[in-house]
Amino acid sequence: MLAATPFFIHRLGPEHYGIWMLVNSIIASIGIFNVGIGDATIKFVSKYKALNDEANLNRIVNTGFSINLVIIFIIISAGVFASYLVSTYNFFNLSAGNEKLASVVIILGAAVFGTKQMEQLALSLFKGFERYDTSSKISMTSKFFMLSGQVLIIYLGYTLIQVFIISVVISVAAVLLEFIFVKFRFKNMSFFPRFKKESIKEIFSFSSWSWIQSVLSIIASQVDRFVVITFAGPKFLAYYALAATVGGQLHSVFTAAAGWVFPKVSAKTERKESVTGLYYKMQLLMILVGVLVISVLIIFNNIIFKTWLGPETYSNSILFIKLFLFLTMFNILSIIPHYYLLGSNLIRISTYFMLLSVVFTIGFMVLCFYWIGINGLAYGKIISSVLAIPIMLTYVHYKLIDRKKISGLVIFTPVALFALAFYFMNVISIPLVFAAVLLLWQQFRTKISIN
Repeated sequence: MLAATPFFIHRLGPEHYGIWMLVNSIIASIGIFNVGIGDATIKFVSKYKALNDEANLNRIVNTGFSINLVIIFIIISAGVFASYLVSTYNFFNLSAGNEKLASVVIILGAAVFGTKQMEQLALSLFKGFERYDTSSKISMTSKFFMLSGQVLIIYLGYTLIQVFIISVVISVAAVLLEFIFVKFRFKNMSFFPRFKKESIKEIFSFSSWSWIQSVLSIIASQVDRFVVITFAGPKFLAYYALAATVGGQLHSVFTAAAGWVFPKVSAKTERKESVTGLYYKMQLLMILVGVLVISVLIIFNNIIFKTWLGPETYSNSILFIKLFLFLTMFNILSIIPHYYLLGSNLIRISTYFMLLSVVFTIGFMVLCFYWIGINGLAYGKIISSVLAIPIMLTYVHYKLIDRKKISGLVIFTPVALFALAFYFMNVISIPLVFAAVLLLWQQFRTKISIN
């Protein structure tokens, strides 16, 4: 999707691409009705797998499937309602043509998003079994056909409406094939809808907190886009959303790469095994790979992004791209702690940290937007991460890792030094990088050998 973005902008035009991004944000906001069944499935499948309890494992999956059927109906209904609101009240100051286009596409987008909830359940089932290879193959195949269909439709000269129609067709076909495959792999599982009170209660004991996290994440990640389109229009949103997509997709890569940590920690917690060694190894890996990738993108941004986007799109979006890359550099530090909190049955605490992050994010976005305008939205996000992540690290290290509060701050410090070094990009960057490497070596040289 990221690689095809310049093609989409060129063929659709920045304005219609901006409408696409607006619709995606509206659909993502409808995600408040996603009650966290995916995370709950990973949690309880990994739990009952560790306990060799096949009956309860099958019960959880069946109940999750049944609940998702209701969620699909709610999401599509919410899409119809959102379409009505956009076409009636024009909250985002769209032209008449764009207003009508957005209202139609919202309904189609809601159908795609609703269908994808079933796909997430199938993927979560395999993740709970720690079969991330199978989950990844299914996910990549689905996304490949989705993106290929969208590229083909746009190449043939069709409109944004046809892009979403083909997306609906591909999503429905993909989900049907995926559940045929799931049934083939797990023959004892039933997908006949059943609603048992005790099963629903068990799932919601975990998923309700995951749901709250999802709502908070939606607020933090989408509110800036609504502000941008309202005050600067869909064309400007296209460039802002492009930069946010670069940062967001990069963060998603690291998040997905470490996703297997969640069921692993969950199983270790159930068996009362140590999780310290795994934590330090994964944090070091995330920091080293994350800083390396992001630093290359920042240092060679002129070559990489200008070649990829073209001079005009590059000049209109590069400031935001750099800001979102810095944001991603800080945010990778929260990935492993987040999975540790989920796997250690501390999802309630994880939700509190998410709430803190959202309060910081919205607060600093508002302040920076008031001080320096649209650019301040990205700066506000960076400031919120710089403040919220050390608090999270401090708690996780004290509660789950080594009973030391200061060690969490020590892990954060080298990443902050790397970020400063690549922000200044002058002679002062050399001692900053040297100090960051020294701190990493000092903090991890003995920790990564822990089992």
